[in-house]
Amino acid sequence: MTCRPPAPGLVRRLALQLGAALALLNTAAHAVDLVTLPATARRPALAMHWAPLDDAAPHPTVVALHGCGGLYQRDGRTLDARYPSYIERLHAQGYHVLLPDSFGSRGLGSVCSQRYATRSIGIADRRADVLDALDWLRRQPGVDAERIALLGWSNGATTALSTMDARRIPAAPPLAAVVLFYPGCGQLQAAEPAARAVLMQLGGSDDWTPPEPCARLARRWQAAGRDVVLDVYPGAYHGFDGTAPVRFRTDVPNGRDAGGVHQGGNPEAARAAEARLAEFLAAHLGAGGQSPRSTPSTPPR
Repeated sequence: MTCRPPAPGLVRRLALQLGAALALLNTAAHAVDLVTLPATARRPALAMHWAPLDDAAPHPTVVALHGCGGLYQRDGRTLDARYPSYIERLHAQGYHVLLPDSFGSRGLGSVCSQRYATRSIGIADRRADVLDALDWLRRQPGVDAERIALLGWSNGATTALSTMDARRIPAAPPLAAVVLFYPGCGQLQAAEPAARAVLMQLGGSDDWTPPEPCARLARRWQAAGRDVVLDVYPGAYHGFDGTAPVRFRTDVPNGRDAGGVHQGGNPEAARAAEARLAEFLAAHLGAGGQSPRSTPSTPPR
């Protein structure tokens, strides 16, 4: 009897799923559960990190969509610091948090260094993941199905924008709010938001996903009477809400300059964006009951 080794893709997928399980140990303080949706004809089994609040009252939920780097650090086991930090803040504001793992579920790590045209996963694939995640979420006890928001960063923000596009999806899911941190908007200029309110957070110096196309889109929506908040932070680069110092990445071929892009945090912009996010979610999801709402400082428009 001949034993064949498992396919490399399967090995990597199993390793990343094991890493996801180990990552839960690193975020136990946040009561994060690993949920897996069964595979369908259009996707493999979808792993999701589910971080509910620990009481039975119905709460609003934020579905958080990772960027092109995926959910994990380079070790494939530890959640990137961004996500536990956001879970903690969103819990304090009274919201459940759900993080679908589109990349790990397909045996992928970071795809940031791959050209868009060569990636094995596209925005349409991730949009399908989000739609299935929303369907699952609305059936969970303790979830207020009328108060669900999408929050995405970069590739995840482009996914959120595509998911709420009423032109692309005639039956786009009803969403109380959508938050977009530095998405790529160049191919989505005709998008029409199905969400009741949109918050767009852009870096004024972003040379990975330049702010101009997104600002143009947001201003068109505002002129049409849509509930859209647009903030462009001067001097801020891609990933300005993170804590890593700014660096020039020559491994990213998809920016304004094919030679590389800048990425890194901007403390002033990060503080302003955090305040704006809290204000926006409180206005459109409700305060949630976990902590009193404070009045944030007004960031630049």
